Amino acid sequence: MSMEKRNRQNLNLSKGTQPMHGNGVIEHNGETFTQVNAFPNWKERISLAAQDKERVFHNLLTHFNVETLREAFQAQSANKALGIDGVSKEDYGKNLEANLMNLADRIHRGSYKPQKKREVLIPKANGKTRPIAISCFEDKLVEWVTGKILELVYEPLFIRNSFGFRPNKSAHGAIQATYQSLEKNQRPHVVEIDLASFFNSIPHGKLMKVIGKRISDKRFKGLIGRFLEVGVLEQSGETTEPDAGTPQGSIMSPVLANVYLNEVLDQWFVKEFGSYNNIIVRYADDAVFFFKKEETANHFVEALEKRIEEYGLALNRDKTGVIRFSRYENHAFSFLNFTFYWDKKRSNGVRHLRIKTKKETLHRKIQEFYDWIKSERNKMETKELWELAKVKIKGHYNYYGFWMNQQKLNHFYHEASRSMFKWLNRRSQKTSYLWVDFQRKLAFNPLPVPPPIHQLKQLGRNPYAKV
Repeated sequence: MSMEKRNRQNLNLSKGTQPMHGNGVIEHNGETFTQVNAFPNWKERISLAAQDKERVFHNLLTHFNVETLREAFQAQSANKALGIDGVSKEDYGKNLEANLMNLADRIHRGSYKPQKKREVLIPKANGKTRPIAISCFEDKLVEWVTGKILELVYEPLFIRNSFGFRPNKSAHGAIQATYQSLEKNQRPHVVEIDLASFFNSIPHGKLMKVIGKRISDKRFKGLIGRFLEVGVLEQSGETTEPDAGTPQGSIMSPVLANVYLNEVLDQWFVKEFGSYNNIIVRYADDAVFFFKKEETANHFVEALEKRIEEYGLALNRDKTGVIRFSRYENHAFSFLNFTFYWDKKRSNGVRHLRIKTKKETLHRKIQEFYDWIKSERNKMETKELWELAKVKIKGHYNYYGFWMNQQKLNHFYHEASRSMFKWLNRRSQKTSYLWVDFQRKLAFNPLPVPPPIHQLKQLGRNPYAKV
């Protein structure tokens, strides 16, 4: 049975049930019936079909209709940056049904073509910028449906230790997997890799060839191709026509990157090197590998260089290599803005695996908060500024809040507090209040301090955890 057809011969129509699109209870002629979702929605149908890992999908474009595009509309944020046409969610929604019907019709007739993206340059801590491509609102709807279809089709193919941009997966899961792979010192050889300009260098032809193994629908693949090739209007006013890469900022860019790296890295590693002794952990284009034997790790790096080159990518050789990460040595490595290291030798001779906020990352986060309060202090009332500062500080704790990282959380808190005092005091040429007055304000309306150590995220054995 093809993915798009419903098996109407297998419905549960016994007394007490009736086929419905939702679940619940209904009454008919004095009898009670249970609603059963006998007709799965579009996402459920794709997901069920995708469980067959050998399946090839032939007719995915049928899922572009008013219903799915309306769902995409509802999923969009109303305050996101606008594309080159200046159309907002509110603007598009004024004549929503007609707009969606027109869009669906153009997609199926093949006349739909995404508009140019607008470039926005995001400052980085090293003084450089990261380009983000902002789509027009209508294009975001098509991207959302396309990305959702790709996510459902490929999710069963992704390996367990791939954590980036997947349902119910997170960077914290990648940190947990890394910790568990290393804590017993059974895989003391770590391979760090760095893919140079990954998102901007994925070859379109090779990406489409990878997609073609799972999807044969030419119209659906053509839709993806049009998005890959759409021009980007740079801030200089010039338009670039990319011949490689998936633009960062695109809704479907993360899943396309996952599809490509699943082929280039994950499946290849599992087949050629994967075992209890050799493990991969990947989050988007950040990946680390753990090996029991050094010779295996060195062989992997040699093979990896050839594999990466074959798929049109490049390794940053200065940031790629083998680290001997044994508890008997003082080496460390970083992954997802955390540094993994072995603590100082205890009296019993045992050293434990620990993590902390990466030094450069902590300095960058402190500087970002400092720059934020400096920039915003005169744009809003103190009360609003104070509440936003709380949100930012809590957000830092939410990501970096592992119990063994409390010292770095305290460092961030104290520096954030100092920044608040300094720049609130400089809202005018006259000093607002002294440090003692700021301390009173903290006592009355405190900024969030790091949680107690037993309330922070668990990782390994927490000697301070309450039983």
